[in-house]
Amino acid sequence: MVAFLSGALTSGRVSASQLEARARAAGLLAEHQHITHSKPFKRAKKALGIRSLRNGFGRDGEWFWSLPEQPSPQRMPPVSNGLGPPIAEAPIEATNANDHSWPRGSLSVEPTPASGSPTELTISIPQEWIQGVARLNAHRAPADVPLHRWRQFCDDCKNFLTSRENWAQRAAELGWTAESLFGCPVKRPLDHLSGAGLLWLLNGGRFQALHEDWAVIFANGAERIFHRRPNSPNVVLPWRLR
Repeated sequence: MVAFLSGALTSGRVSASQLEARARAAGLLAEHQHITHSKPFKRAKKALGIRSLRNGFGRDGEWFWSLPEQPSPQRMPPVSNGLGPPIAEAPIEATNANDHSWPRGSLSVEPTPASGSPTELTISIPQEWIQGVARLNAHRAPADVPLHRWRQFCDDCKNFLTSRENWAQRAAELGWTAESLFGCPVKRPLDHLSGAGLLWLLNGGRFQALHEDWAVIFANGAERIFHRRPNSPNVVLPWRLR
């Protein structure tokens, strides 16, 4: 079972229904047996550290199995540009995630001395994200958003930029835009989360994985897959909401 699952999931996540069909074809499951109820498959799943991820909600949702994601480097290969010293990352001053007293503009960025090889180039967090999140006022929610939910969103945005896992830097490296991360419909954003950015769905949860076109988040006691939204003219950045 370990060899079967390892081979089936090597190229990426696979739906539980597809795994069941393959297992039956290989003679590893009975005709009406479910892979989630098979003790040998349960043991193999645990041994490989396989995670169950749900894509979608309600009747349209489907469970996928995925091997643990391997950590990826955060730095690009050395690049020579002949224009002087390297570009250094700008550290972000972190605060307590549960402290709603941080004022507008308190998300500060200070330059640090360049280090390492003079040909090293690092992708940093876009200034638009840093300055935009700094403009969010956790004490003044937009008209269509309850104050407690707005405060949680502000905390999620700030934690995203200051996380030890460098989620914001990784998102920038993968090409995520401000709209796909922070954007929301102009009116009643909580009623239209299907058109909102990733941070609106987090709601106090945490990131599990981030890829070019999708992300895995853990929120409300379950893992969920979020597909990156294309930029839309109907989406506005939260620091421009009234």
